[in-house]
Amino acid sequence: MSLLTIQDIGKEYRNQTVLNGATLRVGNGERLALIGPNGSGKTTLLRIAMGLEEPDRGVVIRARHARIGYLSQDLSELSQGDAAFQTAMDYDKVLQTEKKMRDMEKRLARAVQQEDPEYEHILKKYSQLVEEYEAMDGYTIESKIKAILFGLGLREEALLLPVERLSGGERMRVALSRLLLEEPDLLILDEPTNHLDMQAMEWLEDFLKRFSGGVLIVSHDRYFLDRVATRTAELSNGTITETSGNYSTFMEQKQRKLEYVQQEKRRLKHQMEETNQLARKLTGMAKIKAAKSRMKTAQRRNGELSASLSEMTERDHLKRDDGPRLKFTHAGHISAEIARAENLYKSFGKVVLFSGADFQIRGGERVGIIGPNGCGKTTLIRILLGWDEDFEGTAHLGSWVRYGYIGQEFSFADESRTVLEEIMAEKEMLIGEARRHLARFQFYGEETDKQIRVLSGGERMRLTLARLMLNEPHCLILDEPTNHLDVPAREALEKAILDFRGSVIAISHDRYFLTRCVNRIMEIHDGKISMYDGNYEAYRQEKQMERETQETGNKLPIQKEKTVTREEGGTMLSSGSSDLAGLENEIAQLEEKARSMEESFDESTPYPEYEKYRELLERIEDLYTAWDNIQS
Repeated sequence: MSLLTIQDIGKEYRNQTVLNGATLRVGNGERLALIGPNGSGKTTLLRIAMGLEEPDRGVVIRARHARIGYLSQDLSELSQGDAAFQTAMDYDKVLQTEKKMRDMEKRLARAVQQEDPEYEHILKKYSQLVEEYEAMDGYTIESKIKAILFGLGLREEALLLPVERLSGGERMRVALSRLLLEEPDLLILDEPTNHLDMQAMEWLEDFLKRFSGGVLIVSHDRYFLDRVATRTAELSNGTITETSGNYSTFMEQKQRKLEYVQQEKRRLKHQMEETNQLARKLTGMAKIKAAKSRMKTAQRRNGELSASLSEMTERDHLKRDDGPRLKFTHAGHISAEIARAENLYKSFGKVVLFSGADFQIRGGERVGIIGPNGCGKTTLIRILLGWDEDFEGTAHLGSWVRYGYIGQEFSFADESRTVLEEIMAEKEMLIGEARRHLARFQFYGEETDKQIRVLSGGERMRLTLARLMLNEPHCLILDEPTNHLDVPAREALEKAILDFRGSVIAISHDRYFLTRCVNRIMEIHDGKISMYDGNYEAYRQEKQMERETQETGNKLPIQKEKTVTREEGGTMLSSGSSDLAGLENEIAQLEEKARSMEESFDESTPYPEYEKYRELLERIEDLYTAWDNIQS
C-alpha cells in the first residue's frame, strides 16, 4: 500500500530550478532514505510532501486516512499536532481527554442525584471518552513517555523543566518523542540524528526497524542509513534516482554503473581510433568511398552510444562530485607523545566529569573520542589545549606539537571580511595564489567575495578547513568535524585525514567517520577514560563481548515466576491470579519494578534494558485488561 506518492514535482526559487520532475513513492513497511548534497532540495521536497509548500507543478498523493508525522530541522516546526506541551512529560491529547473525563464524571454524579433523563446520553459520551483514553494508553502514557525520552538520552532532571529552558538538542528529543507517541502511519524525518549521541541513535535505529508503517528519512548519517534504510533515493539536479537497499548498497551500485560508463567510453574511443586508422589505410589504397562509408557508420554508432551513455549518466547521477579537494600538508615532525593525562580530576559543582583518568596518545595515532552528551569530551579537549586550567592531576599536549583546532562553532575575528580577505589575513600571499587555494575548497569566482556573515554552516566549515591547512599542523584536533557537511564533503575530509601522516584527535558521533578514519577509540564513561585499539566497529565488537561475558558471569539462580497464559480472546492472565486480589497484587509488584527501572535509567543504560522496560509495560497493560474483564 502506497502511503505517499510524489509525482513529477517541479519547483523554482528566484529563477533557479530546485526540483525538476522529482518522483518517489513510500509504501507501508518501507524505510526510504533520501540523500543528496546540501542545497539539492531535500528539505523543500519534504515540505511539499507535508503540504507546507506548494509545488510549481506535479502532484502529491497521500493515502486516505493515513496519519503522517513530520520532524523538521527547524525547531519552530518540531511539533505537529501536539504543540501545547509545557514540559517533556506533558502530552496534550491525554491531558485534554483526561480533563474531559473528569468533567463528565461530575456531570454523571449530578445526573444520578437529580435523576436526569439525559443520564444515558451522558454515560454514552463518558464511555466514548474512556475508549479514546484507553486507545491512547492514557493509563500508562507517563511510563511510555519516559521510556522513549530515556531511550533518546534525555536526562532525568530535564523531564519536568519548561520546554523553553531545554537546549536545542533536548527540545529535538522531546519533539521526536511526541512524534513517536502519535504512532503515525508514515514518519517523515529531516535529519533526525542531529543532536543525538550514539546511544540515542541506536535506540532510534532499533525503533525504526520495528516500526510497521512507512518512513521517509533525510540524513547525512551514513551509518544510520546503513542500519535503517530498505530503499535509497538520491536527489540531485532536481531529479531522483533510487535503488533497493541501504546507503552502502546504493553507492556500490552507483560505482558499478559509473565504471561501466567509463569502460564503454574507453571502448568507444578505442573503436574510433581503430576506424580512423582503417580509414587512412583505405584512403591510401585509393578506396576513398569505402573509407568515407566506414567513418560515417562508425560516427553514427558512436554518436548513438555516446548519447545513450550521457542519458544514463544524467539519469543515474553518475557525474562525480568529490567535494572539496582537501589535502593536509604532511607533518614535518611527529612527536613520540602527542597527549598525556595522569590522575586527571575535573568537576563542575557536584558533577564529576573525570576522576583518576589516565591515557596516552602517541605520534601518528588517529584517536576518536566518544561518549554520551555531557560526559566531558569537549572539556577534555579544552584542558589539553590549555584553555581550561581548573582541574587536578596532569593533562597536556606533547612538546613541539603544532596543532590545528576546529571546534563545533566556527568563529572568525571579523565576519565583515570576505572569504578571500580572511585567507589573506591568515597568511601573506598573492591574490591569485589565495584564489587557487580557496578553489580547492569549492570557493570559485564571485564566491570568494562573499562576506563571512552570510556563509552557510557548510561554507563556514570549508573556510575554516582552508584556513587551518595553511598552518601545516602536526596534529589535528577536531570537535565534531563532519557536522554541517554533506556526504561528498565528509568523504573528502575523510580521505584527507587518511592521507595525513600526522596525528588526529577527533570528537565525533559520526560512526561512519569513526569506522573509516580512526585507529584508536577513547571512551569517556562514568568519569573514567578507556582506550580501545582499532576503529569504531572493532570497539563495538569488543564492548559486545564485554557485555556477554558480564552477563554470563552475573547469572544467578532464576526464581520461578508465575506462568503467563493467554485466555479469553488473547488476554494475558497469570496462573494463580485469577481473582481481583491476585491480579492487583501482581500489578502493584510489576509497577514497582517499572518505577525502579525508571529511576535506574541514565545515559549509560544499554538498549536491551529499555527493551525489557517496554515488555514490562506491555505486561502491565495486559494485566489491567484482565482486571477489567474480571470486574465486568
